[in-house]
Amino acid sequence: MTMMIIPSVVAALSVMLLITGIALARREQTVSERLDNYLGVGTPDGSAQSLNPVTSQPFSERVLLPIVRRAAKGFAWILPQNQVNALRAKITRAGDPGNLGAIEFIGIKGLLSIAVFVVALGLGSLAAVPATFFNLLLLGALTVCAFFLPDIWLSRRITQRQVELVNTLPDALDLLVIGSAAGLSFENAMQEITTKMKGELAREFGRVLRDIGMGQPRRQALTSLGERTGVPDIVSFVSAIKQAESLGVSIGRALAVQAEELRTRRRQRAQEKANQAPIKMMFPLVFLIFPAIFAVLLGPAIPEIMRAFGD
Repeated sequence: MTMMIIPSVVAALSVMLLITGIALARREQTVSERLDNYLGVGTPDGSAQSLNPVTSQPFSERVLLPIVRRAAKGFAWILPQNQVNALRAKITRAGDPGNLGAIEFIGIKGLLSIAVFVVALGLGSLAAVPATFFNLLLLGALTVCAFFLPDIWLSRRITQRQVELVNTLPDALDLLVIGSAAGLSFENAMQEITTKMKGELAREFGRVLRDIGMGQPRRQALTSLGERTGVPDIVSFVSAIKQAESLGVSIGRALAVQAEELRTRRRQRAQEKANQAPIKMMFPLVFLIFPAIFAVLLGPAIPEIMRAFGD
């Protein structure tokens, strides 16, 4: 049974990594690349590109992604519409990895569960494992775990992204304060952040600027920023900006107060983690280090003690 479980888990992880790599390989073509495809501009080696935009797409977008979408339609009935909307919100909070939609993500979950089921069943047949109730129950449990494995990955990605946003927000607010003090508008100061900083927060600020450039009101664009990220510090920052606009207070002063408050919160979180370190170190000390120390110190004395009791 162990020989059936381990290869099944390894195969499931391999399929998950393959699908994730294919999804992450999707990249939106730039306008110049699309124009080159249509105009037939030569490639670096001098050969002309195909005028057909379909054949110029990557293999993952032409073949694999349509398969995932068709599979997703077959698994879409598993989740009700409210859970599909919640999954779409989670994908947005994760930063839209691989430009995946909720339906495509459901398709990946379904394909992964089917792959694990087929691989485990094939390995069990090759190993001549009897079809007992316990073995069938274990096969079903592996299939269900494979179906929910992408959700665990998505939750972990959301957590990592939110931690990065929380850690970089105080520095970004300091740059906003400096830009406001230098006479820049709020949008121009945010533009400076997108050019001088890298990471998830810079991308989110760039999206806010794109929304404002497309005619969306600044309050609505900032509100969408808080909803997309789901980070309490960013929601507090957005509320402070909207409140400053409503009351006619200087945005620079509100940003300075908010930056000081966020720096204090970051320092308090660091102190809290430092205070938790001794408690977290207790378990490896007790279960890993202390037994080895006792074995080294008391090991040579055990034969003498046994010989003394034997006499």
